[in-house]
Amino acid sequence: MTVRERGDIVIGWLLKLVISLAIVGLVAFEGGAIVVARVQADGTANDVANEAAIVYARGANAEAAEKAAEAEAAHAGVTLVRFDVAPDGRSISVTVEKDAKTLVLQRISATRSWTEARSTRRRDVITN
Repeated sequence: MTVRERGDIVIGWLLKLVISLAIVGLVAFEGGAIVVARVQADGTANDVANEAAIVYARGANAEAAEKAAEAEAAHAGVTLVRFDVAPDGRSISVTVEKDAKTLVLQRISATRSWTEARSTRRRDVITN
């Protein structure tokens, strides 16, 4: 085996290593972005539902509660998808959605739904 052949083997091995690490890094980034979006959607749904329940409890005004929920959602960088006040006025339900910022998955129509984190929370309205 010549020195040149050994050099080619080392370069080939390094190239495979770099490509493998890049693929693992991409998969980790994509997966991490999705997990972070889901956790943020869950936490924000709690905050949005709490804020809406507090505003509704102050005056039983569904419009004001919905506007407060929209403002809280916008502040957190999520979209308020659904807002409901129970017919008896004792609870509020909200659904928020957050899109994960990925490099590849959000650009492919078959995997785009994987990047959409949706969370629904219900809060009881506490009145004095």
